[in-house]
Amino acid sequence: MTAFTDALLQATPAIPGLDRSIVIPPRRLHLTLGVLSLDAQNPSSPSRSPSGVESSSAGQPRTPPAARATGRPRTLEAARALLRDIRPRILDILAGVPLRVQLDSMDIMKPERGDLERAHVMWIGPSHEGEGARRLKVVAQFVHDTFKKEGLLVDEGRPLKLHCTVLNTIYRKPRSRNRVPFSYAAVLSSAALEAMALRSTEPATEEVQAQLQGHRLPRARAVELGEWTVDEVQLCEMGSWGPEGEYVCVGRCPLV
Repeated sequence: MTAFTDALLQATPAIPGLDRSIVIPPRRLHLTLGVLSLDAQNPSSPSRSPSGVESSSAGQPRTPPAARATGRPRTLEAARALLRDIRPRILDILAGVPLRVQLDSMDIMKPERGDLERAHVMWIGPSHEGEGARRLKVVAQFVHDTFKKEGLLVDEGRPLKLHCTVLNTIYRKPRSRNRVPFSYAAVLSSAALEAMALRSTEPATEEVQAQLQGHRLPRARAVELGEWTVDEVQLCEMGSWGPEGEYVCVGRCPLV
């Protein structure tokens, strides 16, 4: 991932709007399974109450509407206990076969006015094809649905979308009142992407350039960024920084 983002930063011509400050460090890459809203007054919780449920090494949340219905306290310890409780079920789903994630798809969140020149978030994610992708989605959805049912998860009103954010302009420095976008069109036509792309699924370079001029090129692209074992599901403190730049883990469910 570092090789890919460094190549993007060194692209010639430079990619408009791209800056190292908006690149997510590799140690912070994760698949978010949901955002938790926990009691800030819980003495065992970190000072920042919102936490994320993540697979792999990683606005104000609304109070989950189901929190009162279940009777489960909205505390960090309750979230840890629930994660421990569901581990046997996750292991049953895996049936002794390691959970793998293949990072082979790249896309952006909805850009301003649908313009590829005005993107703010680029992500890498797993393919939706194959048995490995199916197993990953089953485990991820089970964790998400369980925490939601117990009233610990913020209901964001949209389906679970597994992705690793790679570029995010919200982190741009120096900060400004208005977020400055980057050009996803330039990313799509860069040599850095060509080196990571699955060439068998890509159109010829001339066709790429012609389509980009009219922004008709499909946003999602096939890439090769490795296949990885998912070692555990973690509860991580949002906005935290560990000694190696990772999110601080406050609860874990080992999968191996």
